[in-house]
Amino acid sequence: MEKEHSRILGCLAGLAVGDAMGRPTELLFSYRRIEARYGKVTTFIGKHAGAVTDDTRLTLTLADAVLEKNRMVSADELIDFWKWHPEFSWRKFLRSYNRSVGFWIGEHIVAWAGRMGVPGHLTGYLNISSLFDGNEAAMIMAPVGIIFRGRPSEAALAAREVARAMLAGEGVQAARAWAAAIAAALSEGATVESILDAARSNASPKMSASIDRALSVSEPYTDVYSVRPALYRCCLRPITIDSLETIPMALAMFRLADGDPMTAIHGGANFGRDADTIAGMAGLLSGALSGIEAIDPEMFVKVCEVNGFDLEDYAASLATVSA
Repeated sequence: MEKEHSRILGCLAGLAVGDAMGRPTELLFSYRRIEARYGKVTTFIGKHAGAVTDDTRLTLTLADAVLEKNRMVSADELIDFWKWHPEFSWRKFLRSYNRSVGFWIGEHIVAWAGRMGVPGHLTGYLNISSLFDGNEAAMIMAPVGIIFRGRPSEAALAAREVARAMLAGEGVQAARAWAAAIAAALSEGATVESILDAARSNASPKMSASIDRALSVSEPYTDVYSVRPALYRCCLRPITIDSLETIPMALAMFRLADGDPMTAIHGGANFGRDADTIAGMAGLLSGALSGIEAIDPEMFVKVCEVNGFDLEDYAASLATVSA
């Protein structure tokens, strides 16, 4: 049980630390601009150092909905929980352009659609991110993977259901693949390759092809920095928050880091583009495999203090939810 708690906590901590480290570098868009300004980013930087974005905060609102029911929730139940949640207030909606105080506008749209009576299994069609395979659904799947740990195919099915609250189309399929990867990472005897296999086997043909391309391109490289030019040439999408880019990039960093959370997080944070999501995803998957002991303890403490999180409690509570 102690080892299981370490890996569940490592999953949540890896997400939060990666998200916070990648938040300021995302705004620079390109790894070349990051290098020009900072060299290599290996700690929290910027005015709000240690603050997370909607990746972590929205993940915890899904966890809250699950813990209220003490079971996995449906899309309808998630929107019923979100529609009066203080994170979706008018004030935060009007400031959704500011990542430190609000969610991305698409997330507000689905919550406010729920207030107007649209059921959760339909709200995803109203999110503009559905037009370009957005990653909002995939990036919040940590609670799903935790609940269905060791059962990737069941995690994928649960992810497909709840993801409809956020998106439609390929974004829902991306959530399936990502939840399966998390569940596989929390399996007994998990390896880097078994986790990659779970992601690919539960992915859509488009996502599977994107993952294979990113892994193939990164194969000759041995570190998370030198691979960036090759990935930029071959694997970018027109929109930075496209799940067909963020998930393959996170998996490439995860494999290059051989499942080490801090190395994977550094790779994501220094990648640019949707750096907070890539670093958070790479961090949570690596943290689930390696445990909380592999997360920098000072950074873990700081991210909890800055954001007011009790990730220890979330980890312990989610572990008790039955699948």
